[in-house]
Amino acid sequence: MRTVLAVLAATLLATAADARTTDAAGEGRAAGTLTCRTRTDLSLVIGTARVAACTFVTEDGLRQSYAALLPHREGEADERILTWQVVTADGRSRPGLLDGRFSGETTGALRSPSARLAPLDAAGETSLSLAAQDGRTEIGLR
Repeated sequence: MRTVLAVLAATLLATAADARTTDAAGEGRAAGTLTCRTRTDLSLVIGTARVAACTFVTEDGLRQSYAALLPHREGEADERILTWQVVTADGRSRPGLLDGRFSGETTGALRSPSARLAPLDAAGETSLSLAAQDGRTEIGLR
């Protein structure tokens, strides 16, 4: 009986640990968090878009800076902080992981070929383009 209870306890602990690293949609594992602060003092010469400075922080605390472009939102003039959980198939990060364009899904998440961004505090965002800022890369392979 004690062996069965020990196996059950170990299974529950392993399941709980796995649940912490799987995103809410059950797809992949959490690789970190992306936080972007939109800027009101920057504008584009061609077209209209919001510009943001972003930081990707991995699950083990490493950081990488990104520059971002977001679609223009009518009437939004104030700075805003947007946050997403970054989900990858295996929960691993690498330099430049988030480079590229992310498009919206019906769940409110944004997806690229390399990762999925599950909104934590980024309601209503439909797309995002990110470019790693080379001089500030601090991410190593895990």
